[in-house]
Amino acid sequence: MKKPRSVHPLVSQLSLAMLALAMLWMLASDKEILVVGNALVLVYVVYALASCVVRAKEKHKNHHRH
Repeated sequence: MKKPRSVHPLVSQLSLAMLALAMLWMLASDKEILVVGNALVLVYVVYALASCVVRAKEKHKNHHRH
């Protein structure tokens, strides 16, 4: 029996970031709020990428240890 295919965590995190950007760009009327919001979303994307890389390295290291 095949295990059900799940969505990669990075895909869901990037989708959430894109949704946040779209909402921000549609609703923000002040330029400063737009700049700060874009910076926060960028920080979230960098965190998501870094956590994915760390998780992959740990998985690779644990796989070769056994």
